[in-house]
Order: sequence, then C-alpha cells, then structure tokens
Amino acid sequence: MKLSATALLLLLCTGLLSCGDAAVTPAETSADTAASTAETTAAETEFLYKDDLGDLSFGGTEFRIRTIENANVHSYIDVSEESGDTYDDSLYKRNRKIEERFDIDIVEIIAEDKSAPVRTLIQAGDDAFELGTLRCDDAMFFYADGLTHSISEIPNIDLTKLYWAQKLNESLTLGGNQYVAIGDYDINVLDLTYALVFNKQMVADFDLDNPYQLVNDGKWTMDAMLSMMTDVVSDINGDGVMDISDRWGYLSHSKQVIPNFWISAGEMSILKDENDIPYINMTNERFVDVWNKCFDITWDAETWFSKFNADADVPTDNINIFSEGRSMFMDVSFFHIGSLRNMETDFGILPYPKYDEAQSDYYSRVSYYWANIIPVTNSNLEMTGAILEALNCESANYVVPAYYDITLKTKTSRDEESAAMLDLIFENRVVDLGDTVLCATIRDGFINQMFSGNKRDIVSMVAKKEKTIQNQFNKMPIEN
Repeated sequence: MKLSATALLLLLCTGLLSCGDAAVTPAETSADTAASTAETTAAETEFLYKDDLGDLSFGGTEFRIRTIENANVHSYIDVSEESGDTYDDSLYKRNRKIEERFDIDIVEIIAEDKSAPVRTLIQAGDDAFELGTLRCDDAMFFYADGLTHSISEIPNIDLTKLYWAQKLNESLTLGGNQYVAIGDYDINVLDLTYALVFNKQMVADFDLDNPYQLVNDGKWTMDAMLSMMTDVVSDINGDGVMDISDRWGYLSHSKQVIPNFWISAGEMSILKDENDIPYINMTNERFVDVWNKCFDITWDAETWFSKFNADADVPTDNINIFSEGRSMFMDVSFFHIGSLRNMETDFGILPYPKYDEAQSDYYSRVSYYWANIIPVTNSNLEMTGAILEALNCESANYVVPAYYDITLKTKTSRDEESAAMLDLIFENRVVDLGDTVLCATIRDGFINQMFSGNKRDIVSMVAKKEKTIQNQFNKMPIEN
C-alpha cells in the first residue's frame, strides 16, 4: 500500500509504546493518541484506490462466498455489525459499501478447511457459490482438472491495478496463464508472511549490535545472526542438557527453517524458465551453499531448539520460550505475532537475513496462501468478476490499512524501527512453488524430514525425488 509522506510519518510514529511497563506512562498515552491518529489517517485513505467498473447493478442477487476455518489466518471475510474492533469494522464497511453500490447481498458460507467437499459439489454440477477459497496446492489442481475458471478469463478483472499483488502474481503464472491471482482482498497472504522477532533486552544485556542498524546498513546477514545467537545460548539451569528450560538463539518449526533462509538468501526451490515452465533449482550451487549454511548456523552451532511440540506452524512451545525471554530470535508469521502482545520484555521485528553482504535486497517468505476460485458451475461471471475486483479495491481502501497500519504498526510492533521493518518485509515478499503448491512433497515432505533429522545431502535427495516432482509438473495447468 502506498501512502503520502505525511500519512506514512503519522503511521511510523505509532510504535513508541514499551509494553513492558506496568504503570501508565506518557509513552502509553501518546501511543493511544497515535492509534487514534492512525485510524483517522486510515479513514482518509478510503478513496485512494478506485476501480474502473462504472455503474453496475445486479438486482439484489445473493453473492455467495465460501470461506474456510483455519487457525493460522484471518479466514472470515464478514461481520454482522460494527463493534469498535478496527479490523472487523473495516470488513463491515467494505462489504456494506459493495452491497449498496452493486445491489447485491454478500453471503458468507463458512466451511471446514477441506477440498474434497468442494470438488464433490463442482463435479456434481451444484451451483453452490460464486467465489470460493482453497489452499494454493488444491487450487492449482482444481484448475488443471477443469473445475475452475482461470482468473484471466473473467470479465471486469484488471490485474494491472495496484490493489492486485503485482510481484506475487508474476510467480503464480504457468505457461503464461494467470490461473489464480492474489490481491488486497487476500489478507491471508499478509498473515502468512514470515519474519523474525528478537528480544531487545537481550541485545542490551549482551551488548550486541543493533539489528535495525545492521538491516539499514545492508549488513544483516546469516553470519551476523549467527554471532548474536551464539552469544546468548546457555544451559541456564546447569543440568548439562539443553532443553525447553534453557536459553536459545533461534526458535522455529523445522519445516519453516530452510525455506525461510533460502528465500531470504534470494534462492528458490523451483524456478521457471523463459517459457514460464517450472524446473528444479535445488541442486544449483548457490542454493546448496545456502542449504549447508542453514545447518552450520543451527545444528552445528547448537542455536536452534529442536525439541518443540509441533502443534502449529508457530509452535506453542516456541511462543512460550520467547515470551519468557529465553531466546534471541523466533520465526513467526504475522498472524501469530499477536500471540506476543502480553510479552513483558520488549521485542522487535526483522526480515530474515541476507546470505551475505554482496546480496542487494532482503526477501521475505509467504509460506502458502488461500487462492480465490471461481467454479465452472458459476453462471454469472460478469457479476463475479465485478465483485471480486471491487473486493480487492475496497480491501485496499479499508481492510489493508486496518490490518497493516493499525493492527500491526500501532498495536503489535513496539517501536518505530519495527514499523519501518514491516514496510521492508511486505515490499519484497516471495512465493516459491516448492514451498507452497508442492509443499506436501517438497517443504513438508523431504525438506522437513532432512532438516529435522540433520541430514544434509540435498543433491542426492533431489535425485531420488526428481521423478515424483516432474510428475507433479506434468499435472500442472501449463498451456503452450
């Protein structure tokens, strides 16, 4: 989202609160004022984005949107009334504005996060919804099986508009076909963007380099992170065993570690050639160097806590350890940063580090996403395209400011520098096919197995898995 310099300054001034203070301080009072200012600023941007849909009316028709329940994202898209919650109220305002403008009735159908019932409905010819939500891997193969329309063939959609995610959508084409697209309506893509949180008190106590300055100077690298981690790791209870009671350098679910670092290093497990056809990149020399470096700074340096209970994408064990001030860094999605609001010790937010200082940019990972699908049973594509376009436009005007500028910058991030880091993180987000669409085989499959088991020969493993991956490529909706 692009804001004027004045608006951006107002938003960046909202993170001065130190949440570790028990008593009310002037900083807390100013933070309340800043929150109010941010809300006003967000309201002033309501008409920053405009679509080219013109005057359309659909005669009071129901527009049915099938959504899913999932514990890792904001999966609901509507609320029945305004409640004073900034995010929920933004959904209400967006939807009511669209309903009034197009003379429709938005109906949300909340379902389990399962693809089989959706497939059954469509295959049976049941016109059950106009717009649906599926995990990215399911969405691709639904289209390949002829169950959904390509986004590029839907009328009233203009993917050149800034409320569509231009950079991310380039990675969601196959053979030049934009079968799905991501836009500002897809808040789950913000939820599932990954970053690092760090313990600010630990930086002071151990006299460590200011990580914000390292980022700004282009010196926030894997080696810099390693140095900070090794300085703090300690068997603090002195029992000779490093476990959940001790102090760690880095907390992360095993399946997240390698993908976060390879993407932050500017690498991809799957790339696309000049014809937009995917190919395996995991035996590329630089990819292998990054792979080995990940093991160096975690397993070999004994900085990573490996004995977590894998109960969520961001494990509860890790959240508890970090909240208790016993880790320098924790890997976290933006949805789960909210779990740290009651943490007494101040924390900051950082992008994952670059591989080395020669790398020009910082990159951040979108671990997966829910794609919008339009079933072939949909008989009103003109309305569907118009409403999906309007949902993205008005999400840019209402919902993204509420989520990004208020919920994150004002309520969650605790300093001005963290708020600035959010801009950097969201600006350079990356989607990798091997981390998303093919996650069951690659990321959650052999990558997780190898890293969690400290097994390093990626070249041999890819050779074993190459046929399986190629078979999945062959099933993809590639049109030449």
